[in-house]
This record gives sequence, structure tokens and C-alpha cells, in this order.
Amino acid sequence: MNRIKFRLAGLLLLFSITAFAQDVITGKVIDAKTREPLPGATIILEGTNQATVTNSEGAYSLTVPSLNGKIYVSYVGFSTKDISILNRKRIDVELEPKASLLDDVVVIGYGTAKKSDITGSVVSLTEKSFNKGVNVSAEQLIAGKVAGVQVIQNSGEPGGGITVNIRGMGSLNAGNSPLYVVDGFPIDNSATVSGTGANFTGMRTARNPLNSINPADIASIEVLKDASATAIYGSRGANGVVLITTKRGKDGGLKVSYDTYYGVQNIMNDINLLSANDYKTAMNSLIDAGAGSASSKIGDFSGGTDWLRAMYHKNAPIKSHNLSFSGGNQSTKYYTSLNYFDQDGVLINSGNKRYSARVNLEHTNKNFTIGTNLTSSYVADSYVANGMDLNERAGIIYAAIAYEPTLSIYDQGNNYVLSKNMNIDNPLAIANGKTSLSSLYRTLGTIYGEFKFLNAFSARLNLGGDIASQRRDTYVDRQTIEGRANGGIASVLSGTNTSFLSEFTLSYKKRFGRQDLNVLFGTTAQQFNSNDQTTQASGFPSDATKTDNLSLGDPTRFIATSSRSRNSLLSYLGRVNYNIAEKYLLTTSLRIDGSSRFGENNKYGVFPSVAFAWRLENEAFIKNAEYITSLKLRSSWGQTGNQAIDNYQSITTYTTGQKAVIGNQQVSTTTPNRLPNPDLKWETSEQLNFGLDFGFWGNKITGSLDWYTKTTRDMLLNLPIPRTTGFTSMMTNIGSVRNSGFEVLVSSNNLSGPLSWETSLNMTWMTNKVLNLGGIDNIFTGSAGGTSNLAIIREGLPMYSFYGYTIDGVWQTGDDLMSTKDNVKPGDFKYRDLNGDKIVNADDRQVIGNPAPKFMASLTNNFTYKGFNLNIFFDGAWGAKMLNNNLVDTYFPANLLRNRLSEPLLNRWTSSNPSTVYPSFINPLGQGKKEVNTYTVEDASFLRLNTVKLGYDFTFKSSVVRGLGVFVTGQNLAMWTSYKGYDPSINPNGGGVRIDWNAFPTARTILFGLNVNL
Repeated sequence: MNRIKFRLAGLLLLFSITAFAQDVITGKVIDAKTREPLPGATIILEGTNQATVTNSEGAYSLTVPSLNGKIYVSYVGFSTKDISILNRKRIDVELEPKASLLDDVVVIGYGTAKKSDITGSVVSLTEKSFNKGVNVSAEQLIAGKVAGVQVIQNSGEPGGGITVNIRGMGSLNAGNSPLYVVDGFPIDNSATVSGTGANFTGMRTARNPLNSINPADIASIEVLKDASATAIYGSRGANGVVLITTKRGKDGGLKVSYDTYYGVQNIMNDINLLSANDYKTAMNSLIDAGAGSASSKIGDFSGGTDWLRAMYHKNAPIKSHNLSFSGGNQSTKYYTSLNYFDQDGVLINSGNKRYSARVNLEHTNKNFTIGTNLTSSYVADSYVANGMDLNERAGIIYAAIAYEPTLSIYDQGNNYVLSKNMNIDNPLAIANGKTSLSSLYRTLGTIYGEFKFLNAFSARLNLGGDIASQRRDTYVDRQTIEGRANGGIASVLSGTNTSFLSEFTLSYKKRFGRQDLNVLFGTTAQQFNSNDQTTQASGFPSDATKTDNLSLGDPTRFIATSSRSRNSLLSYLGRVNYNIAEKYLLTTSLRIDGSSRFGENNKYGVFPSVAFAWRLENEAFIKNAEYITSLKLRSSWGQTGNQAIDNYQSITTYTTGQKAVIGNQQVSTTTPNRLPNPDLKWETSEQLNFGLDFGFWGNKITGSLDWYTKTTRDMLLNLPIPRTTGFTSMMTNIGSVRNSGFEVLVSSNNLSGPLSWETSLNMTWMTNKVLNLGGIDNIFTGSAGGTSNLAIIREGLPMYSFYGYTIDGVWQTGDDLMSTKDNVKPGDFKYRDLNGDKIVNADDRQVIGNPAPKFMASLTNNFTYKGFNLNIFFDGAWGAKMLNNNLVDTYFPANLLRNRLSEPLLNRWTSSNPSTVYPSFINPLGQGKKEVNTYTVEDASFLRLNTVKLGYDFTFKSSVVRGLGVFVTGQNLAMWTSYKGYDPSINPNGGGVRIDWNAFPTARTILFGLNVNL
């Protein structure tokens, strides 16, 4: 019996040993290039928590349940490797180092440089870092991605205008936009056609000219921020420079790539108006309280109309197709692409289409290189009448907000219903009866040749041209009030912009022991030409021909205008880069610009810069710090200019004068339209920048810190002059503005291996201050409809500060109404009396907000796991204010019966509801027009879940299909804000004062896409 028990116990022990048997894998992990061991490398067994790290000699030991499965080997700065065990007990691993971040090549003005050698404030974004989702233009690729750069969508319309400010605004009358350089060609980014056509309400900013460039063709975008980086562009560098580099072919066989997506768009954030029933109740209640006559009361109605919803295009489609071919060998490389993009707007009858093609070729033969970058596109825009106008000139959003919701769309004769209570057209009549179509053709290209000689010298010639031609056809038909009154109104606007570039540079690169010298000299000339024509006709026999035959219109009512202008730049430039022992870096540059835009006494300007950087990681006292991979201190100073004003501002030009009668005949006359200023010159911006670039723990954490101050002086300002001169103002150089700020960029590799996680965070703090206005006390500016002088420019304040009244609540029954001399009753706004004279008037206005945010930030997280990839992008801005002019229309309506935002009316003050927030609305103008106040100027701070993209990449062993990816993307998915309009991140007014009025709504988009690589 005991023997049986003993044998049974032995069998059980043997079974246990067999069941829990473990194997051990050992090996060594080394650098594939240096053959050096990699201590601290991580080895993970697939599908388990079992892991180990290598010792100081790169050796490891990992216990595994069996000799099957797979291990993942990773090390910071090296590519992760997955290896099948395949019954092996020893597995040695060679890891390939990733390209060092410091060895990345960055495009700079007139050349390239290693990131480690950059002395200025330059941010480089590649395709991996670009924004995901719908990107119609290059600016949208980098929106929220660069500290110190604010990208504002002026309108939610397809291809809508975009404002870009790099380190704030520094000019009042000159432009604040950066210079865009595409493949070495500085482009004119102005609109080809200005104006919208007669009786057609349009946005204050034109569609974005950069829409003509296919974003899918862009390989990298560099943003040059400080004067050291931008001074090489002289009189065009004050507002920063954006360098756009398109894709090139690479060594290897033919590579074919096709990507496509289809999506739907809907309103991201709606605004709430009074419904038909609430409108009837609210209006009749106001009339009963004495706000109007009894004859205006709303009677019974049938149905009613939600006019705002009638303007929306639900599930508006968007689609894109992009096909590219690339490849080459050591001598010749090529990249070519075809693109089709089609986006309908979230307002009916709006849309944008683009057809584009690109060819980039480069051939190298020994010391000679020749190449070309050429793109051509056709952009078709469909506009809807919408923008900053009112009453009979209103666009569809204004009309839809104000129109009576108790009305039907059509009358019994199937005609559009017209309100008897307001001089506004039927919103659908505007949408369908006012049409405007545009066709833009643009070709942009450069051809270059470079010859290297005597080992150290290189000569480069770059020639380029940019030709844009546009025609816009606008017609107002008889469905509208204006069309019926005029027998149809047709406008044809056409224009052409051309720019031609010629530049020659000579560079010298030489290494002397541990010193590197790089010298660049060059000259460049560029000419800009524009012409436009506008023809208008009305009084047509029918609407059949629209703009196709203007001769059918009444010949006595023809209007024709035309113009032509030209300006040119002649420049000389030089730059020296000096590198000592990879530790001490010095960069100096100088540009001399001559511009035809400026006076005879100031045709040329000189723009110098100097920068110094110290690569501390190469110093002995830092080199032994294991956690420091890179550490570079930067400092720079420089001067740049701004010449973004209209042509001929320094000389006398002439315009059409009054008609004269000579010899019983009417004669056209001309008259001067400005005083000459031979001393007129560019604005000058002087900038000081200190920065720190860092990388820790094998560049697991990288980033940069920048502090800057930029002072713009000799501002181009329309200075008021005595009327006895015959003019009211003259363009003059006077005054100064300062921008200063702090910028932070941090990126981290949080996880590596099967699951990887990367994070990028950027933050910006910025302040703006007017230093000098040349003796002018105040400049009042800004308007929207009946609201004017809503912002102030004054020494000591931020530019375009909102200037208005402070509201301290609502007068209540029992308040001491004798404490004010104003005509107030319970339920009226209680405006703050600042000077204590018991009267609230213009003297009681004060600064109530700053249109520029005090703080901006964005956060991007990228996750990958096997074939899955997930991108999540948040962005936000805090501290900015914006005038919500739709709130002005709510609190101060043009007449009682206009519809308005619902919340204030439904919660208005009454004797039974003594609100301390909302007034009674019985006599809104009883205290005068005080539209700009602390109620209508709202906090435009926001946090937005900008983009979420989830994709899966398939891999194939087939020699035909190299890769296949599918993805779904959501854009503008959520926004947290207290702002009561459509979107606090937009600015329909364009630059300067931020005014939101009748904005084209922002879309929430869901995309489904496919990428195929052959």
C-alpha cells in the first residue's frame, strides 16, 4: 500500500514539474551600426506581462512558458523589433537607430540646415504632424500645432478666408499676414477678384487663395518666427514666414499612392431662436406691456417656419481623391499627382471644388542639378449671399434670424411670402434668387539649376512664375425684392494676378578642422502685376440668360470699371553660418530691399540680424549627464520690415471726379485722391528672442522654450490731416506697437513596443501693447451694421480693445431711480456711471475686453498598436473677447417684431419675474444706443476636441500592394465654451477687431477614408 502511495505521489510530482516547466531565453542587444551594447533595452513577451531589460553589457535573460510566440525589443532612439522565438533559447538582437532628431534637415530661407545647427526660432512640421481630417489649405494643416501661431478660420464656408498671426499683430494699416514661400517662390496671397457683385452680400474676407495648392502634395511646413530666421526676407518678414515644401521623388522603383475619403457635415453648434409659439407669446406680452401698438399683435397662424433650419444643408457631402506617382534613381527623381476635392457647405447653395495637378522633377549629373516644381489648379466656388449687412441688403443668416417664424415659406400663389413688418427679403428667396459662381485658374511653378564647383562653391539660379486668373458671375433674379425692382441685376467681375521671380545665389561651404563655414550671397527681383474689370447691368427682359448676355440689359444702366497696378522688389541678401566644434553656432544675415511702393527718399531699406547658439550637450560638464541628450541655448536679434500696403501710396494718383458741363456737353473729369509722401517707408519690426531646445533620456522627451519681444515702429498709419488740404488723411510712418510672449513646446515618447504612445503639447502666452500713436489720443474703429466705433486704439492698451459700457444688472422695483438723471424704469439695464455725474453717456465708456487671447494651447496624442493607429487632438484659447453682434440685434432690435435669441426673451424681466440678468425689452433704446457693452462683448474662450482619427493599416507580403489603410475621422466633435454664437474660434470680420455677425456656421464632420500604396 505504501509503495502504491509512493508511486502515485511520484507521478503527481512529475506531472507538476511537466505542467509548470519554464524555458529561459538569453541573448544580447546591440546597436546595429556601432556594434555597441545597449543597456536598458526592453524585451517583452507578446501577449503577457513578462518583460526584462538588458544589463550594462546589453545582455538579457527572459523566462518564457514555451519556445513559441514572439518577443518585442525596444530602446529609446531605435526602431522597435519583433522577433519570433522559433524554439530558440538564444536570440541576439541588432537594433537600427532611428534618424536623430538633431540630424533632421529643416528648410530655412534660401537653403536647408540640420536641426541641430538652427540658431533661430524655427518650427518644422512634416506630414506625420499635420492636422488630420478636412484640410482645404496649407494653413489648416498647422492650425494649433505651432506655439505662437494663431490660425483663425474667418468663415465656416468651404474654402473660407483664414487669418494667420505669428506672434501677434503689429500693424494697424499694413498687413499682418505672414509671407508664404512655396518651393522657394514667395507668393502673392491676395485675392484675384475683390468685391462680390451688385446687391450680393458677401463675407468681409475673400476665399483663401492658398486653396489652389493641394495639401496632399505638401511634405513639410516650416514656420520662421524670430527675426534671425525671417530677416533674410527683409521687408516682407515682419509678420513671420511660412515655408511650404512639396513632395519629391525618392530612389527606388515606381510608387503609386491613392487616397480618398467621403464624409458628411452638419452644424457643429446651433443657436436657439424663439420658436413660432414662443415668438407669438413673447411679442404679444411685450405689446401688452407697452412696447408696441395693439395692432401689431400676433394672431393665429398655421404651421410657421424655422427659417434658420431652412438655411442648413443637412449631411452636406465632402469628398476627395488624390493619386500620386513617385520614384527615381540616383540621377533622376520625380513626383506627380492628381487631385479632386469637392465640398458642399452646411448652408444651402454653397460649395467649393478643386481640380489640381503637380509635377516635380529633379535631375543630377555630377556637379549639376536641374529641376522644376509645377502645379496647376482650377477652383470653382459657389457662394451664398451671407455676410455683414442688414435689412434689404441682408444675407441669409441675418434674414433667417430676424424673420417672423409664424410665416409660411410660400403664399397661396406659390410665391415667397414677404413680411409686412420689416424691410427684409424672404430668406429662401435670398438663398435661391441670389447666385454667385467663381472660376479660378492658377499655375505656379519654378525651374532651377545648381552648379557645384571648386569643391566648396555652389551657384543656383531660380526662376518662377505665378499666374492666377479669376471670373465671378453674380446674378440677382426676380425671386428677390431687389431683383424684381431692377429687372434682374447682373455683375461680372474678372481679374488676373501675375508674379515673376528671378533670383541668383552663390554659396560657399568649407570645413576647417573643427570649424564649419557656410556663406550665402544672392540677389533677387520679383514683380507683381494685377488687373481687374467689373461690368454691371440690370433691366433684363427675363432672368433666363443671367450673366451670359449683359447686352440684353438696359443700356442706360450699364456700369463698367477697370484698374491695373504693378509693384516690384529688387533685393540683395547675404548670410554667414559659423560652427565651432559643434558647440558654438553663429548666424548673421543682411538683406537690402528696394520697393516701388515707397517714397523717393526711402526706396531701399536695410534689415540685419544676428544669432548665437550654444550646444551644451557637447560640453564636457554636460556630456556625462546621462539624462541629457541634447541641450541648446539660443539668442537672436534682428530687424524686419512690412511693406504690405496698397500700391502708389507714396505718390499722387487720380480718380474719377465730378461730371462737368463744357460747351453744353457733359465731360468726365479726374481729381487727385491722395497727397504724396516722398518719405514713406516700410514699417520696421525689431525682435529679441531667447530660446532653449532640449532632449532628455535619449530624446524620449524633447521640446523648446522661447521668450521674445517684438517692437514695430514707423507704423504705416493713415494720419488725419487738416481738411483745408482737400484730403482727410495721409499715409505716414508714425507710432509703435510691442508684442511679447512666451512659447512652450514639449513632445514625449510615453510608450514604445507593441503599444506606442506619443504626446505633443504646445502653449503660448502673449501680450500686445500700443506704445506710441504720434500724438493721436485715440483711434476709434470697427463697425457691423448699426454698430460703430466699437474698439479703441490708445497708447498703453492692446490693439483693437473693445470700448463700451459696463452693465451692472437690471433696475428693480424699489431701486432709487432718482440716483440717475437717465430715463430709466424697472426692467431697464443698469449702466455703470463711471464719472459720477448721474448721466451715462460716451464719457462713461471703458475698455471691456481684448480681442487677442492671452493663452493658447493644444494637445496631441498618437497611439499605435499593431495595425491600429489613433490620433486625438485638442486645442483651445483663453482670454479673448468678441463682439456678438447677433446679441446686439437681440437687445437692440431694429423693430419690435424681429425674431431674436430665445433665452433673453423667455427669461426677461417682468414684475412677476424680477430678473437681475435680462432686461424687460420694453424700451431698449430708452437710454440711447449703447450696443457695445459687457453683455454683447462676450468671452470667446474655448476648449475644443478638434479631431479624432482611428485607422487600421494592413500589411501585405505581395509585391504589388505595399500597404492598405482604412480610417474614420471626426472633426469639431465637441466644444466647451460660454460663448452664445456659432463658434468662438472664428472671426468673420477678418483681421483686427473680432466681430461675429451672421457668421457662416462651422461644420462638424465625419469622414471615412482609404489609403492604398502600390
